[in-house]
Amino acid sequence: MSASPSESQQQALPRAGFFRRLGAWVYDALIVIAILLLATLIALLCLNALIAMALITLPTNTDPSEFLRNSFIFQSYLAFCLYSFFSWFWRRGGQTAGMKTWRLKVQSLNGQRLTHTQCIIRLVTCLLGAGNILIFWPGCKKRSLQDICSKTEMITLSKEQNKHVNWKGYM
Repeated sequence: MSASPSESQQQALPRAGFFRRLGAWVYDALIVIAILLLATLIALLCLNALIAMALITLPTNTDPSEFLRNSFIFQSYLAFCLYSFFSWFWRRGGQTAGMKTWRLKVQSLNGQRLTHTQCIIRLVTCLLGAGNILIFWPGCKKRSLQDICSKTEMITLSKEQNKHVNWKGYM
């Protein structure tokens, strides 16, 4: 089966450089912070409602926020919120809001959308953005640690191509 013109054209696009990645990272970090704050607010409201209904009792002198902070369930919930944000956008159109702004797109090496496994590997190996430093290493061919480990690449789109990529991944 031959590749469509848009797929072969997309595979020939240049890989993203460090400063573009950094710009998208900063933009997305602000969004992630807002999402995690909202998720924490929801968790606190639920916990306080359970306490008010006497379904849960906390140890004496324990603040609900301190109780949540030390809870493995709460930390797993926040990790799930983080994963959901990135995997939703990466699997749909290959772009988060920050990536859209900086005309970046993440895709598998064969030009396909990311799988759930690739999303998990990217998140685990990104090292909070520090994995991008690896693109300066000559042998990496402008691929970061998370790109190499997940068998993906981050490409730079033209202005015209970026206008046509939507959250469902269609150009």
